[in-house]
Amino acid sequence: MTLVFVLPVAILCLRSVTEPTFGLENFTRLLGHSGYVDNIVRTILISAASTFVALIFGYPIAYQMVHGGVWLRTFLTVAIMAPYLTSVLLRSFSWLVILGREGPVNKLIEQFGLEPIGMVFTPIAVVVSLSHYLLPLMILPLAATMRSVDDSRVRAATSLGAGPAQAFVRVYLPLTKPGIQAGSVLCFVYGIGAFVIPALLGGSKGSMLGSLIHSAIKQSGDYGLASAAALVLGALVLVIVLVFQRLTGMSTTELAGRSGATVTRSPHAKRGGGRVLRLAGRAAGGLDRLGVTRSRRLPKVLAAALGALVLAPQFIVIPISFASTQALIFPPVGYSTQWYAEFFTASWLDPLAVSVRIALLVTIIAGVLGTLAAMGVVRGAVRGWGASTSTLMMLPLLFPTVVAAAGFSMEFERIGLVDTELGIVLAHVTLALPFVFSVVSAGLRSLNPVYERAASSLGASRTVQLRRIVLPLIAPSILTAGLFAFLTSFDESTVAIFLSGVHVKTLPKRIFEALSLETNPTVAVIAVFVMACAALIWLGYALFRRLTQISRSNS
Repeated sequence: MTLVFVLPVAILCLRSVTEPTFGLENFTRLLGHSGYVDNIVRTILISAASTFVALIFGYPIAYQMVHGGVWLRTFLTVAIMAPYLTSVLLRSFSWLVILGREGPVNKLIEQFGLEPIGMVFTPIAVVVSLSHYLLPLMILPLAATMRSVDDSRVRAATSLGAGPAQAFVRVYLPLTKPGIQAGSVLCFVYGIGAFVIPALLGGSKGSMLGSLIHSAIKQSGDYGLASAAALVLGALVLVIVLVFQRLTGMSTTELAGRSGATVTRSPHAKRGGGRVLRLAGRAAGGLDRLGVTRSRRLPKVLAAALGALVLAPQFIVIPISFASTQALIFPPVGYSTQWYAEFFTASWLDPLAVSVRIALLVTIIAGVLGTLAAMGVVRGAVRGWGASTSTLMMLPLLFPTVVAAAGFSMEFERIGLVDTELGIVLAHVTLALPFVFSVVSAGLRSLNPVYERAASSLGASRTVQLRRIVLPLIAPSILTAGLFAFLTSFDESTVAIFLSGVHVKTLPKRIFEALSLETNPTVAVIAVFVMACAALIWLGYALFRRLTQISRSNS
């Protein structure tokens, strides 16, 4: 991790003040040019707006995922996690169709006698797509915090005369503030480093710092400007994380590795928002007096409707995959299977084979290294290394991927690893290692060490303990970590776009070219295949759990 991830990023920071000459010339150009400053401000505003939209949509969904009925909880879980299993490139394609001039949104606007709105290649499209992408990162911390809230406090407020809305605003909402903080900082950090969504949906009006870094490297070869922009982006993320730590007392490792964990308030944190809560409480009291909040069914219907909206982009691509024309029109003017035939050609199957081959290598390498690192931290004999090693292993999850991709691109080019499978494998291993390390570490911590001590007392060496006891018991964690590593590499797009070239092209790189350079419904075919594979995996897992439960009950 230090050699492949940290070192290129450190050299990137160094090049910001040494390329082409030593000094602050690159930062002067970046901060002294109105266009670049607008880009930085736009990056912050788009990320903040996307975080706010994710919070507004995510809070009622998270609430019903915790307090709703079984069927509603199941539906909302599927609605939130299903898009997360699909590549951001494929979700961007869905929003290209939905927000296009001939898309369903503009068709609905025309029904009211209004003129269509040009939303694609504007900040509106970026905010909508980015908030949809960030939604799981908001909901998971919210749901985890809501599960720890004592419902008796809300019942006590109701028994003292507070209406449903007033009890929610004055009692329940403040208790979930740690989850709101954790979800917001995660969404803002990931949003501010976004590259693919602004590049495909933003155009010149909605471009962000990631697009500036990419164009400076790939189009103009201005490594100094790219390094300065990457350093500014990294500094923004660092400031956000440090402020969050000050407010909540949560460590970087906890934020990166346990985003669903309950966040505790730091003793140094300042209480704020009292005036806002008082105003919101008065408004809630007015709603209670009007009787609007008395219906228990309304929040459930609202959450179900929001879940359906989140899930809708997944299915909009199915009719597009059968379109008879190349134009992205919904519904299609005619139907054909030509795009399915197009997918089974060398132009698509070759990148697919490259992605599968790279993902398998990444799974093996990251699986071995991540498992060994987890054992070293959890079962290691050397004290004092655990916290620093855990922070180092989790660093890629909190650092903007586009900054790391820029570091990879610049330094790998010097040693001939750009446009090679080895270069992409090395970069992807660093991105997959945090998932392997965290999952296997959790499995090891849940493993009772008494088994190892018993084996040791019977004369078993550390190697025998590892082979006969530890590895078999944590095998499910290793398999789960391997699946995460494979999906991380297979779906990763930012690093692949920076490092791919003429000779080596992954499937995400091919999709990015199809979306940015041409209008190709073949991407919809890929989305259909991905959804079908995800559904089969989901059904297989559910069937496996069911058979396991039956087997245990019979035994």
